[in-house]
Amino acid sequence: MGSGLLVNAYLAIIARSISAAEYAYFGAFWSLALVAGFGVFLPIEQETARLLQVPDRPQQALRAALLTALFIAAIQVALVACAAPWLAGALGGHGVSVVAFGALCLISAGQFVVRGALVGMDRMDRYALVMVLDTLFRVVFAGAVTLLVDDPGSPTFAWTLVAAVGLAHAPQLFLLATRRVRLGNVPAMGTHTVTVGEVRRAVAPQLLGSLCAQVLLNGPPVLIPALATNEAEITRAGQFIAAFTLARVPLFLVVPLQTALLPILTRLLHTGDRAALRRVMLHIALGLAGLGVAAVILGYFAGPPLVSLIFGSSYVLGGRDVALLAVGVAAYIGLVLVAQVLVASVRHRLVAWSWLSGVVVAAVIMFTVPDLLLGAELAVLAGSATGWLVGTLLVLTTGRRERELQRA
Repeated sequence: MGSGLLVNAYLAIIARSISAAEYAYFGAFWSLALVAGFGVFLPIEQETARLLQVPDRPQQALRAALLTALFIAAIQVALVACAAPWLAGALGGHGVSVVAFGALCLISAGQFVVRGALVGMDRMDRYALVMVLDTLFRVVFAGAVTLLVDDPGSPTFAWTLVAAVGLAHAPQLFLLATRRVRLGNVPAMGTHTVTVGEVRRAVAPQLLGSLCAQVLLNGPPVLIPALATNEAEITRAGQFIAAFTLARVPLFLVVPLQTALLPILTRLLHTGDRAALRRVMLHIALGLAGLGVAAVILGYFAGPPLVSLIFGSSYVLGGRDVALLAVGVAAYIGLVLVAQVLVASVRHRLVAWSWLSGVVVAAVIMFTVPDLLLGAELAVLAGSATGWLVGTLLVLTTGRRERELQRA
């Protein structure tokens, strides 16, 4: 939670240091960074942690994970180079920001391997320290730019993110590579040596769902500046990103919710208690409905004053806009929780289908609604709600189909 608060402080410092139009371009960079980082490398983090915790953990697991991550990063850099003209448009014509994004793709490969290794080695104290240092560096670097640079633009702040992530994680990667990190409760090394190919095959099924999850949440902030046709729309894009940043604060609660829910769901699914599972799904739906009502009320009445307080009066949107974004985030939380039900039942392909359905609906709305800002708001809301509904149907019907096949 402390790391999340520092991230919001970092974004608030940047918003108050540049115009709303420039903040729209930084917001696009920030969202691209989340897609390229969490969307692509989170499965690497999870697989690295798993490999280091399994009985008779394989030799060379860390090396194989890092080489896999670097292979993916190289593909990302090639795609960035091919899409450079379009990316430059989304980032305000700043080629320097495109270079920063390419550098961040490479750094993210090491970042998520480090995180996975520390989790797998049961070094949660060091993991938490790295997370806090990362966000603290961001705040310090952004503050330094604000104080020392007369007229900073979005590219300058883009490089503060690259520098902070690199500085926080590079020393840890060196210590891991030289085996100078003390192991926690890690099983003994086994005889099997894991290969890069094995890691790739383990990561591949998770990649689509992880990427879709980030595209659904971070696609609109990238597309609005890219599709904006005049200065007014670019300014509104900056206002949208500021309001969306505030609306996404409840997402910091998702990780502890996932942690608490997954063991319960796993037990229910292994005992075959479908009635209890349906009750859990009903509770999720009721909780989502309550969260949606609260989001409408708080977003409409408290949203604009809070945006003004944190980001400045030039970023204020109407209550309706903030309320729509807040409800969209509530629906996204519901989708995340339903995805955990599918994960607990070891149906990873169905998880990907839930996220993919949401992305498809969001894309259709984003490109068909004439009003750019309203289209982005409705895209987040409708896409997340669709993914939640699809995921819920998959949870409730898949087990029934399996029992019918067993009887046949």
